Formats: sequence, C-alpha cells, structure tokens
Amino acid sequence: MTADFAVLAVVGTVLLEIGWWGRRAAAGWVSPALPEAERLRRIGKLRGSGYALQVVGVVFALAAVWSIW
Repeated sequence: MTADFAVLAVVGTVLLEIGWWGRRAAAGWVSPALPEAERLRRIGKLRGSGYALQVVGVVFALAAVWSIW
C-alpha cells in the first residue's frame, strides 16, 4: 500500500514536471528557419503534448491519493 502510493506519487510528480518544462521550452525546440505558420503549429503541438503529460500526471497523483484509502 505504501509502495503503491510512493510509486504513483513519484510518477505523477515526474510527469507534471516534464509537462511543465516541455510547455515552457517548446518554442526553443522548433527551428526558426521554418515558415512562421508551420513554426507556430509545431510549437502548439509541443505545448499540447506538455499539457497532456500534466493531465496524466494529475491522474497519477489522484491515483496515489486514492491508493491510501
């Protein structure tokens, strides 16, 4: 039970942090040589992926809390 909580909490925290970092750093990963429309589209996709990681991280954190009961 405690191990389940710890594993779920750590995974949730890591996913939240990676998602937060990915959303912030998305603009730096896309080449400035691309046309502006394509560049903005790719940045948006990367930020969306970071957001999805944050959502999954919250689900894992909630599962950690749920595992206590």
